[in-house]
Amino acid sequence: MISFKSIPFLRILIPYLAGIFYVLEFGMIPNPHLFFSAAFAVLLAAFLFQKYSKHSTALKKTVYMVSIHVFLFLLAFEANYFYNAKNDRNHYSHYVVAEEQAFFCTVTDLPVVTEKFVKLSVTINAIDTKDVWHYTNGNSIIYIKSPGPKNIVIGNTLFVHSKFGYINPPQNPDEFNYSSFLESKNIYHTVYASSSQLNKVKCPDPGFSFTTLGTLIKERVVYVLRNSALSQEAFSICAALLVGYDDEISGDVMTSFSHSGTLHVLSVSGMHTGILYIALLFLFELFDKHNRYKKLKCFFIIAALCMFVLITGFSPSVLRAALMLGLVILGNTFYRNGNSYNTLLLSAFLLLLYDPLLVKDVGFLLSYFAVFGIMYLYPILNTAYFIKNKILSKLWSLSLMSVAATVFTLPISLYYFHQFPVWFMFSNLVIIPISTVLMALAFLLLVFYKILFIKQLLVVCMNSATSVMLWFTQLTDNKTYGFIDYISFSKTDVVFSCIVISILLWVISSKSYRVLLLGICALILWTSLSVFSNYKELKEKELVVFSVKRKPAYLLRIGHTVYVHADSLSEKEFQRNVKPYLLNYSGLRVIYDKSNLFKHNSLSVLSIQKSRIDLSAYNVNYIIVSNNASLLLKSGTQVKPLVIADCSNNYNFVKKLKKQCAQLEIPFYSVKERGFFKINF
Repeated sequence: MISFKSIPFLRILIPYLAGIFYVLEFGMIPNPHLFFSAAFAVLLAAFLFQKYSKHSTALKKTVYMVSIHVFLFLLAFEANYFYNAKNDRNHYSHYVVAEEQAFFCTVTDLPVVTEKFVKLSVTINAIDTKDVWHYTNGNSIIYIKSPGPKNIVIGNTLFVHSKFGYINPPQNPDEFNYSSFLESKNIYHTVYASSSQLNKVKCPDPGFSFTTLGTLIKERVVYVLRNSALSQEAFSICAALLVGYDDEISGDVMTSFSHSGTLHVLSVSGMHTGILYIALLFLFELFDKHNRYKKLKCFFIIAALCMFVLITGFSPSVLRAALMLGLVILGNTFYRNGNSYNTLLLSAFLLLLYDPLLVKDVGFLLSYFAVFGIMYLYPILNTAYFIKNKILSKLWSLSLMSVAATVFTLPISLYYFHQFPVWFMFSNLVIIPISTVLMALAFLLLVFYKILFIKQLLVVCMNSATSVMLWFTQLTDNKTYGFIDYISFSKTDVVFSCIVISILLWVISSKSYRVLLLGICALILWTSLSVFSNYKELKEKELVVFSVKRKPAYLLRIGHTVYVHADSLSEKEFQRNVKPYLLNYSGLRVIYDKSNLFKHNSLSVLSIQKSRIDLSAYNVNYIIVSNNASLLLKSGTQVKPLVIADCSNNYNFVKKLKKQCAQLEIPFYSVKERGFFKINF
């Protein structure tokens, strides 16, 4: 096992993380600056007390350690406060009104073109509120109806006259919270505008900045790749591999890579940073075999890593890898050999100090746990069996690395993605080498772009390599044998799986019988909680009417049997709106039912979609109205069902039905106005 005494940054990180989780769960404490200043004063006093006091060593150490932990806990509140852009007095959100208003903004990233919209990431420079202009800052997103204005590039200043809109919260149970995701990136509004509401403005050159240089390099790389006769798949994948521009990768391609367990290849990550680092070391070794200019080498490699971070838009995984590799080369250059776990945790602490909300970033979590798994578990697995053949040995080592990373990331990936790629190890052995070759070819294309013969040769090779890669990922994109889907995995499962994995590794290291008993007890407790949860679910009856634009969709869950009424939904709509709810329950038996009347004991639900129905012929608890279907409501009925109008109805029909129900004192619910309807009987 790892000695915690040799990893001081773990002891620093734990109270700091506790502070971050407190903020996420309960919010900020009042007057955080006052508490932080007091904690700093207490820490300073404790330091002086430890150094100069003649009291007992145990007392001095206790006071000092407690003050450090309190200081780090409150440091998380300070970090959260300063990261939140709204706490800046000049943030544009303080001047947003409900009506349309004019503002100036600067394009900060590559425009993303889709069939319906052109997406622009911008910084708001100035905003007009009641004929008063305010100089501001803060990021937002503008969606322009396609076709948008041409020749918009990074650095353009735009004058826009439109309305700031708030990002809608999830409209269905357990749906991805896009609003919370954008807020974690300090984006609080989106703007929808037409081309007539937007104009380019000529502004003086803002001057040189490294951030601007990084985005301009990214823009140039994407431009060259886009105009090199590459297939759409080859262009989108190469742009993602080189500079992290993955906005134009199709959903089908992303799904195939996800099901094969190689999605990390498409998102610029620590793997790509490591390839860059190795390539730079190799180049320097060619020119400096005796390592005479190691300080110069250190400077250039760190500069290249920083530029890569800028180009990729501060990707969390790239930041982690760049920070860690930078610290490693600094240590090697100045003869300071440190603990690799300390280096990893130091980089995590620095990133979380800059952005505490990275603890919610899936890429950040997967990146760190994968590296930790490779650092800890890979050496143990690698010593278990030795292969003499060099080629087989390399393949075996890559397989073991993949296994080590998967073991440590398994709880997180199951919780967020609810699926397990069966062939992940084999897929990584094929896809990673191809992607590395593709990166090298794409880099050569950038260098020899002007030489037509070499350019054409590289394009043919890149298109072929991409075709092979996609063909291979599609082999495992099969529900029967390629991946396991619909895995229910709760926060409780994450905690217990982490405990069980930790104890298992402890057993392997210590070979202790007592530790094994501890692991068995944890498994028994985990199983008992799962059985109790399943027993509780068996007694539940639940009706859910989903909010899907212009389409009817609802389900009834009786224990572990689910009757789904969602024939009109596409596969994409089902995955987005209905599947997140189903993932909360394990062992579900899904039945796609087409009947309009459902009865179970005292529960009865009637779905009205087309015909004109007289409700006096039915004695039901709930009526779901779809597709503007008219129904005859009469007064004086003893049973007054709840009438639910779903999103397939138009606003005028819903308004009329709502008024009719109010006159007859019949309860009414509009999914279009209030979001999904859910009731547990």
